[in-house]
Amino acid sequence: MVIIKSKIFGVNSIGVYLAANNSWVLYPLNIDQNLLLKLKENFDLLIPININRSPLLGVYVALNNKGILLPRIVYDEEFKKLKREVGDSVQIEVVNSLDNALGNMILCNDKGAIISSLLKNHQKVIKDVLDVEVNVFEFGGNQLPGSNGITNSHGCCIHPLSTDEDVDVVSDYLKVHVDLSTINRGIPYLGSGAIVNDTTGIFGLLSTGPELMRLTNVLHL
Repeated sequence: MVIIKSKIFGVNSIGVYLAANNSWVLYPLNIDQNLLLKLKENFDLLIPININRSPLLGVYVALNNKGILLPRIVYDEEFKKLKREVGDSVQIEVVNSLDNALGNMILCNDKGAIISSLLKNHQKVIKDVLDVEVNVFEFGGNQLPGSNGITNSHGCCIHPLSTDEDVDVVSDYLKVHVDLSTINRGIPYLGSGAIVNDTTGIFGLLSTGPELMRLTNVLHL
């Protein structure tokens, strides 16, 4: 298990700019060489790419080990590049939604997916690509389950203002143990502050010892 603390583009919002599964990581062009070296040490395949010519990969992309969902604003050359890189190992599909921040609106692992009500008309494509059951559910006081949580196949941490009922529902939908946490010294939006897979976590540099202990225990990192 690998735990890394880092910044990207001078900020602690790791999950805004990176997206990963167990095999590879998507990273934006022109990232810091020190972070790039850490990625090379811990992922089998690194894919440099922008979406809509933007570095906000974690905002725009939702994925698990079975599929990748891209926003309708992805450029054709970006889609083709990603398809070339991953080949037939996973499904790749565009979600034709007016709301493009798929990474903010979808919280998923290989066992289930929780989506925002903003995507309720797109449940079928999400289910088909990620190959999991999809449920509409919102917690933490907003419509962004992907921002409010972070998950892998072992566990999930969600927004600290979530209720006991929220915890039970998320656990039922994602089929993992769920607990509350913050990241980056009290930030409640866990999805913006880290990326995790089943063996590796990259967390914002400001994340405290107690936060990392909670996160790594729940996620089994």
